[in-house]
Amino acid sequence: MLGIDLGSNTLRAVEMDENFKKIKEYEFIIGAAKNLSKSGQISTEAIKKIKEALNVLSKEQNLHKASAAATAAFRKASNTDEIFKDLKEQFGVDFKVIDAKTEAKISVLGMKNALANLDIKGRFAYCDLGGASCELSFDDHFQSFDFGIISFYEKCNFKDDFSAFSFKKILKKHPNFFHKIKDKKLKIHLLIQDRNLKNIAFKAFDEVKELKKVFKKSKIKKVVLNSGVPTALAALKCGLDYERYDAKKINGKILHTHDFFKYALKIWNMSEKEANFYLGKTRKKYLAAGCFLFFAIFDKEEFIVIDEGLREGLCIANL
Repeated sequence: MLGIDLGSNTLRAVEMDENFKKIKEYEFIIGAAKNLSKSGQISTEAIKKIKEALNVLSKEQNLHKASAAATAAFRKASNTDEIFKDLKEQFGVDFKVIDAKTEAKISVLGMKNALANLDIKGRFAYCDLGGASCELSFDDHFQSFDFGIISFYEKCNFKDDFSAFSFKKILKKHPNFFHKIKDKKLKIHLLIQDRNLKNIAFKAFDEVKELKKVFKKSKIKKVVLNSGVPTALAALKCGLDYERYDAKKINGKILHTHDFFKYALKIWNMSEKEANFYLGKTRKKYLAAGCFLFFAIFDKEEFIVIDEGLREGLCIANL
């Protein structure tokens, strides 16, 4: 069975056998949500990248039999029907736009399968932060929120001015200073000198306000994360670059809230060459923005990183 997840930033596909074991997996960066908020359409550049990805897939897989779903960006775009008609004629793949609740349920199905394979048990919340939406699930609650790493980044106003003050001398003299600052906004104000990054970090708190309120009511202390931001951070912690990314090595890895702050700074300060090598092309600024969305949402929870999600869930639901 082949499952294809056409998301707001990536196209991810997986081939699974009847025992829900992965045979082969694929990932392509397409940036479908890029400039969507301004144009209302999936761009010509993104359509080209989707076709390039499907061309690669079609050489190894039967796309006619694939279970193919599209998410937030395609729910919003005015040219989705036109694109999917063209893709079906050219590649034989029949993409279906799924609603947010269905997306959350199928994604959790994929995550639960991965947790079972790792023999990880417990009561968890599941958070899937995509390019144009964010799904939060726990118990029988499935909810989608209208923000993602691309849509949020594009909303940020980089004309806002924040005064920069260097704390390098203090940090050198008191290396544990960073860890002693408990207030998140104070930490951002004191430790981020880059005006644009500081803007992103502060704006994240307003963006996630509704989700944070819902999550706090759940009183859950362990959260399963499966999207590009946590998997990229786990890969960095494992010393993996983008081309050598290995889901087996990052599945089950643990992150904490301070990791999102730490790696947001690390990612933002990477050169383009370094970012392309470790993160993949065009992902740097969106991943940094995504780190601050997670930093704003969560506090003292423990995060379990899982690579599996919607594409695996599509296979499981159809096998």
